[in-house]
Amino acid sequence: MKVICTTAATALLIGSTTSFAQAPYPQTPWYFGAGVGTGHLSRSAGDLTGLNNATLDDNDVSWTVRGGWRFSPYTAIELGYYDFGRYKFHGTAVGPAVPVDGSARAQSVGLSFVGIIPIGTVDLYGRIGYAHSQLKFNANGPLNTGNQNERQNEATYGAGARWTFVPNWALFAEWVKNDRIRVDSFVGGIDFRF
Repeated sequence: MKVICTTAATALLIGSTTSFAQAPYPQTPWYFGAGVGTGHLSRSAGDLTGLNNATLDDNDVSWTVRGGWRFSPYTAIELGYYDFGRYKFHGTAVGPAVPVDGSARAQSVGLSFVGIIPIGTVDLYGRIGYAHSQLKFNANGPLNTGNQNERQNEATYGAGARWTFVPNWALFAEWVKNDRIRVDSFVGGIDFRF
């Protein structure tokens, strides 16, 4: 009985690794994609603005466009642009005397290494890379308007899944985080391979 169980377990293991190794791999290595979702700014209103009694709308629409080269079934290099959204804030300066309204727009360009686990027509993936990110501030008071840009070189990372529903076309859903500007983004979209 022990020999039969061991043999069955070995056959199951070999069969599952063989089917995993034979997962379909697209013959076209280049891809382009676009997606839309939601961004979340993980900063407090006071930390972001330095204003008194500050409030912050920390969720907005985010979107991405990206292109990549999948040079093996398990790895790709990807260049992407992420617009993480515009986050509106309100507060006061000089005590409660001067009201200030404004917004901070978060955007990033990143180069990522993507590790992929292909399972049939579905790919599970994780990414890690370098991003050049920017928070653009615009603040309006009763007497003047101010603008400021905060630029960061930072790590970007994320995870997602992609489903190839017909040859060369795939739907994706992913989570991406940039660590210094502290923005999380959840996006869904479509990729085209060429």
